[in-house]
Amino acid sequence: EFRSGLTSKVAVNDVSLNIYQGQITALLGHNGAGKTTTINILTGLYTPTSGSASINGLDILTDTVRARRGLGVCPQHNVLYDTLTVEEHLKIYAAMKGVLWRNLNEEVTQVLNIVKLAEKRTELIKNLSGGMKRKLSLGIAIVGGSKVLFLDEPTSGMDVEARRSVWDALLEIRHNRTIILTTHYMEEADILGDRIAIMAEGEIQCCGSPMFLKQKFGTGYHLHVVKDSNFEFENLFSLLKKYIPEVKIGSELEKEISFSLSSNSGSEFGDMFEELENRKQKLGVTSFGVTITTMEDVFLNVANLSDVKYKLRSESEQSNGVHITMEDVYGDSPGLRPHPKLHLQFLGLVLKRIHYSKRHWSILVAQLAIPFLLTCLCLYVLTNSGSKNRITYDPLKLDISSVYGDTDGFIYNKKPQLSQMAETLRKILKQNDVNVNDVENPTHYILDYGKKDIAKYLKNIMVGGAFDQYTNGTLNLTAWYNGEPYHAIPMSLLLMHSAVLKYITNTGSISLINEPLPQLLQFFSDETMSIMSRIVSIVFMPLALGFLSASFVLVPIHERTSKSKLLQLMTGVPAVLYWIAMFVWDYLVYMVSSILLIIPFAIFAHYVFFGVHSNAMGTALLMMLLYGWASIPFSYLIVFLFKKGNTGFSAVVGFCTLVGVGAGSTMKSIEFALSGTSAINKINKAVWSLRIFPTFSFAQGISNLFGLAFSNSFCESLPPEDLEFNCNSPTMNEYNPLFKCCKNVCQIQDKCLVQKDLITWDAGGCGRDLLFLFIDGCIYFVILFLIETRFMAAFSRASKAYMLRVRKSMVGQIMEENIVEDSDVLAEEERIRNLRATHPGTNGEALVVSELTKVYRNFYAVKQLTFGIHPEECFGLLGVNGAGKTTTFRMLTGDTFPTDGNAIMSSSSIRTDLKRFQSHLGYCPQFDALIDRLTGREMLSLFARLRGLTGYELQERVDKLIKMTDLTAHADKQTQFYSGGNKRKLSVALSLIGSPPLILLDEPTAGVDPVSRRKIWNILSQARNNTGAAVILTTHSMEESEALCNRLAIMVNGRFRCLGSIQQLKSKYGQGYTVIIKMKREYQDNQEVLNKIKTYVQSNLAGANLKDDHQGMLQYHVVDPSITLSYLFKFMTNMKNQYDLEDYLISDTSLEQIFLTFARAQRISR
Repeated sequence: EFRSGLTSKVAVNDVSLNIYQGQITALLGHNGAGKTTTINILTGLYTPTSGSASINGLDILTDTVRARRGLGVCPQHNVLYDTLTVEEHLKIYAAMKGVLWRNLNEEVTQVLNIVKLAEKRTELIKNLSGGMKRKLSLGIAIVGGSKVLFLDEPTSGMDVEARRSVWDALLEIRHNRTIILTTHYMEEADILGDRIAIMAEGEIQCCGSPMFLKQKFGTGYHLHVVKDSNFEFENLFSLLKKYIPEVKIGSELEKEISFSLSSNSGSEFGDMFEELENRKQKLGVTSFGVTITTMEDVFLNVANLSDVKYKLRSESEQSNGVHITMEDVYGDSPGLRPHPKLHLQFLGLVLKRIHYSKRHWSILVAQLAIPFLLTCLCLYVLTNSGSKNRITYDPLKLDISSVYGDTDGFIYNKKPQLSQMAETLRKILKQNDVNVNDVENPTHYILDYGKKDIAKYLKNIMVGGAFDQYTNGTLNLTAWYNGEPYHAIPMSLLLMHSAVLKYITNTGSISLINEPLPQLLQFFSDETMSIMSRIVSIVFMPLALGFLSASFVLVPIHERTSKSKLLQLMTGVPAVLYWIAMFVWDYLVYMVSSILLIIPFAIFAHYVFFGVHSNAMGTALLMMLLYGWASIPFSYLIVFLFKKGNTGFSAVVGFCTLVGVGAGSTMKSIEFALSGTSAINKINKAVWSLRIFPTFSFAQGISNLFGLAFSNSFCESLPPEDLEFNCNSPTMNEYNPLFKCCKNVCQIQDKCLVQKDLITWDAGGCGRDLLFLFIDGCIYFVILFLIETRFMAAFSRASKAYMLRVRKSMVGQIMEENIVEDSDVLAEEERIRNLRATHPGTNGEALVVSELTKVYRNFYAVKQLTFGIHPEECFGLLGVNGAGKTTTFRMLTGDTFPTDGNAIMSSSSIRTDLKRFQSHLGYCPQFDALIDRLTGREMLSLFARLRGLTGYELQERVDKLIKMTDLTAHADKQTQFYSGGNKRKLSVALSLIGSPPLILLDEPTAGVDPVSRRKIWNILSQARNNTGAAVILTTHSMEESEALCNRLAIMVNGRFRCLGSIQQLKSKYGQGYTVIIKMKREYQDNQEVLNKIKTYVQSNLAGANLKDDHQGMLQYHVVDPSITLSYLFKFMTNMKNQYDLEDYLISDTSLEQIFLTFARAQRISR
């Protein structure tokens, strides 16, 4: 039980289950049924709320450590290290499980052979495919001799052939192990499971062998009949009803019909099939076959019986009982809008960006805040490096003891009548802590003092007084001082004057206070400050706006790599409109950020040039806006080079730093160093080509702007009183930096500061850079639109056609295989050739594909595919990975252009009218092409607008699609939080928006549980029946193919190897029958009875090969073509009575077996 606040959820409820050694127990259930939680409890990852479990007699609660020692776990998601090899993973886990060092290589080799990864032993994990990673995860569970294996969806994402190899491995090792397996593939559970337990809502609903479950919950046999032109339904139905009164009609296709037969009438099947074999020509039956109840049928019936509402009805149906169908969704006018209005499409695209930015607010904040902070830093550095503030100091009281401390002094006096005055000076000196000496000669004393300790002489102040009197009676007083220390002169005079005053008045004293005049801290000329401003601006400003323009690659890269952009364009949206809408929102954000950048200029206006020179602020804003005009489409072009947004972002920031800051500052440094020389003109011409990059033009332009603005406002930014003080100084001359600002003197020599035009074409101006930014933006938009339009596609086609001719001889050697063409494939090709020769369009076909070809380097990915799709038909496209299915889809959707051939739909083709062709398609890609920050409702609304829906109609259809796909509870959640199944449902719903006449589905139910998968099947069937849409489907699920497809083709090496209905292929390529014999429980351990049964089958049933013998179940594959279905049923009925068997099952060769036959051809060819 899980708790969150006041709510709780019981994930596993009172589960009691015995799991036996030597068996594979399959645990089935819908998403959220409790399968993974059960495994986590059994492995000790979760502690149960109540109850317990024991593994090999060891309690998981009281003896957890020992119970875990024999466990091997393959989790649902791969837990692997990209930088380690396959071998290193297995050795690490084997060592942890106790395998001795000397046995490690042998153990690893054995496991690699079991999971078929021996060839990848030394391969790094990051280089493995998804299927190989799952095999390694299985190997990690097996390695070290683990006796109890927990395998959570071990084959998810694998194609049929790879999945089959894993099945073989599990069947090989099961005999001495206990294996618990979860899976969404019902055929996997059927083949592997000795016992199957089905969970729902945390409880075990049923448990037993596959045969037991099929008998208890199954629907019996299904007879599939392939019709010819003389088919007589009434006579056939009468024949079947004669033997099986409860026979029911199943499904009916153009060339095939199926019937449900009760398994209780098995004894009648022999006679019925014998009569059918004898009369099939008269009945108009080409061929027929039988299939038995599948595990999927069992699963769905158990879901019904367990009353799990989620599995059977949408959430809306649970609440109000309303059943939504495709007819409800599309009403009376299901067709596509012929010409969706551009303004509605534009609105949808802009709303998409608004929703994205609203949810991804951290990027929006960074887009606004980081450029703002970098600009503030730039202006702060400029302010402090070229301050023109008035500098003032506090008054300083000059007291020799407090200012200088330890001081030496002397007195010289040769006049007795002046002795009292000299003594007064001595007292004052001592009061100020001065060491006083009487000297005979001041000059000699000072020289001797300096010789003894020159450092002390230079550091300390020395004061002295000399008293003398002229012959006329005038006093001659001399104040001696050391000129090195600051303020020595006034200090010495202060002492002498204080002595005289004291001598005369006996009480007076003098205080000396130094109050400095206001001082202008301006050591640099306007030229120097201009250079500094250029350098600082060229470092900070390109970084600020470069970061902003780099952020605009994130959304386009995400949409391109996720295929979301492709889906949007496939609705009929012009590529130009897509990029214009993208640009409008990005430029709006850019404008807001640029306007915010003006705020720092206003804040610093009192200190720097922008607040004084009125043109500078407007010119700066104009330059920033033009940089956005150029840099945003430049970033859009970068989008095509990267698959990850963070990589593209880093690349653009790095480029802006390298070209804007690096190259820009280097050029400025060279320009300053070589200023006035002839070389600078040559360099200026050479760097013109760099202006094709917006960041370089911006760096040069903003640098020139800062420099000119600083120079122009040099005089105006000086405080008037300070400027007046300096200009009136007698020391002012033309070499003083402020001379240009002193009009009273500079005008005389005509050397006053001259205001320069900011937007000028001269080398120091920014006019040329403004123009180039505008031109760059135009150029990049033209390139962007050319890439997305026919012109570039035509150029690409011409170049690829040329390369094809060059390679053709080499490719021909590889591709000219000795393949015997299938007659049905040849007939389809001939049909399409005749249709193309007699009709210019499709003549009623939903799609016509003619010799479609794609060449990659030296091999054909797809070679000359020719086929047609009928309206309302579901056409299956099967093949292993690498057969050409995805490449075919990519050509049909316009994601890649065909090397040769064509596809036509509604008189438009992928070669001449791709945009119109795409607009008639609905597409569900293999990997969900969802915008992660949008909700499901917003995604559907976006595509509805792009398809031309508006207002109430849009809202109504979106709501009904949400209800029909069981997404009501999740419609307003961001798609990044959807489960895999819900993402697939939403992807299917997106492909149905607007009711396109052709729907392409690439593995639409991959990773989806059986109930959700069946729900998607129902939706697709309704889409075909209610809207007349045709469907092309690729899948790794053979059950899905049989459930949905009217016809299917199996691709091998880019070509069709077979084509037809399911039963046609089974009749044509089937390899006999599968017979399963189940003994009664009391005979299961009786080896004598078992041997008698085996001997009887081998003696009386020619071509019967024993495939499996386990737990009283015998599985035979009968390959003798002379054995008929009627004979086989009669033989097994007699055998059941003779040996008292519990039951038997007979079925045709499965579609999967036919598929694997062709899959091996793909592997051999490789």
